[in-house]
Amino acid sequence: MHPPPARPKLWPLALALCALGLAGCGGGAPLLHPAHVLSPGKVTLGAGLSGQPVLAALPSAPGTDEAQAETVLQDRTIAPAVAPWVGGRAGIAGSNEAGLTYSGRAVRLDGRHAFTLSKSVALSLGLGGELILSGRPSAGNNDAGSLLGGGLDVPLLIGWKSTGELYSGWIGPRAGISWVRGALPSADPAKPLTLAGEHVRVGMVAGLRLGFRHVHVALEVGGDWHTVSGSLGATDVSFDQFSLTPAGALIVGF
Repeated sequence: MHPPPARPKLWPLALALCALGLAGCGGGAPLLHPAHVLSPGKVTLGAGLSGQPVLAALPSAPGTDEAQAETVLQDRTIAPAVAPWVGGRAGIAGSNEAGLTYSGRAVRLDGRHAFTLSKSVALSLGLGGELILSGRPSAGNNDAGSLLGGGLDVPLLIGWKSTGELYSGWIGPRAGISWVRGALPSADPAKPLTLAGEHVRVGMVAGLRLGFRHVHVALEVGGDWHTVSGSLGATDVSFDQFSLTPAGALIVGF
C-alpha cells in the first residue's frame, strides 16, 4: 500500500529539497587532523570525502505535517549526505594551530592549542565556528528558498604519533550547537514558509593518519547523538537521531 499523500500546502517542499540538494549541501564536518599541532610556519592542504548516514528513523507517521517538518529540519541541520571535504591548516607559535575547511554545505574556521604529555602523546583543545550555507536567496524571487545558519563546536583530542610522523592516531569527544533560519516556498509565493531549527550534537571522533614525509592519508570516523528542535511554518517538532561520519582525505604538507 502507498503511504498517505502529504497535505497540499507542503508539496512544494519536496521540490525545494531536491533543488537545494543539488547545491551539494550535506555531509558531516570531520576534523581529519591529529591531536599534535603543526610546527610554526608549517602548512598542510587536504582534499577528500565525508559522509553522514543517519542510523535512526524519523518518529512521526508518513504523510503528516510533522513528518514533513522533521524531514526538512533533518536535511537542513543534520544533513545526511556524501560531500566533498577541502581543508588547510597552519602552525602558529606557542603550540597553536588554525584551520579553514569546507565540507559541502559549511565553511568552518577553527583554532586549537596542544598540550604535550610526553614525547609522542599530546592533548589538544579546539574551538570551531562554522557558517552554514544551506540555501541562497534569489533577489526578487520568492519561489527560491533562502536558508542561512551558523554554529560552534569544541573538539578535545588525545593522540599519539610515531617517530618521524609515519603514522598518528587520535580519539576524543566533540560537542557542538548550530542554528538555521530562513524560508522555503509554499503554495502561495507571497507567503513562504518560515523555517527555524536548533541542532545540538554530542559524540566521539577517532582517526588515523599514515604517510611518509610530506604526503599522508587521513581516515576518520565520528559518531554523534543529535537533538533537533524547530518549526516549519506553524508546525513545531523535535526529535533525536544518531549518525556516523566516516571520512577520508589526502593531506600534503609544506
